[in-house]
Amino acid sequence: MLLRLRNLLPTSTKLVLFKTAILPYLTYCQLVWHFYRASDSRKIERLQERGLRAVYKDHYATHSELLTRAQLPTLKNRRLQDVCTLMYKVKHKLCPACISNILNTHSTSYSLRQTDFSIPRCNTVTYGHHSLRYLGPKLWAKLPKNIRSIKTLNNFKSIIRKFDVSSLLDDGYMRCSCCSCV
Repeated sequence: MLLRLRNLLPTSTKLVLFKTAILPYLTYCQLVWHFYRASDSRKIERLQERGLRAVYKDHYATHSELLTRAQLPTLKNRRLQDVCTLMYKVKHKLCPACISNILNTHSTSYSLRQTDFSIPRCNTVTYGHHSLRYLGPKLWAKLPKNIRSIKTLNNFKSIIRKFDVSSLLDDGYMRCSCCSCV
C-alpha cells in the first residue's frame, strides 16, 4: 500500500500511515513470540525496514538511519522495553496473578544488590535462557536503579521508551553460546 502511494502522499502523511496502520501489526503480541526463532525476528525487522524505505523513498540509507529519522526503536528494543514494562507491573502487582506466578520474587531479609526477582538456574538454552522467566529478571537487574525506582507506571513507560534496552544485552552476558539470538 505504501509503495503504491509513495509518490502521491507527503512523507509526513506516509509516516503517520506507517505508524498507525503497519507498525501495530509488527508489534502485536510481541512478548509471546519474542522467544521464537531469530530468523523470524529478522524477517519482521526487514518488513519494518521495507516500510520505512517506502515512506522516505530512500534505498541507500541503513536501517538504523531510517529508524533515527522516523524516531522509532528497533523492534527487538521495543520487545525488550515491553519485557521491562511487564517486570515493572509484576513488581508493583499491576498484572494478573497468572502472569506474576511465572516470575519468582526474591524474598530475603538480607540487604543484597538486587532483591526484586530471583533468576532461575537453567539447564538448556531453549527452555531456560530463552524464556520470560529468565530474561525478565536479568533485564530488570541490569536496568539502572533510577529507572527501576520510578513510582508510576506512566512515568516508567515514558522513560523506558527512550532507553535503549538492547544495549544491556550487548555485553555477551545474556547471549547463548551458539548465536546472538536473544
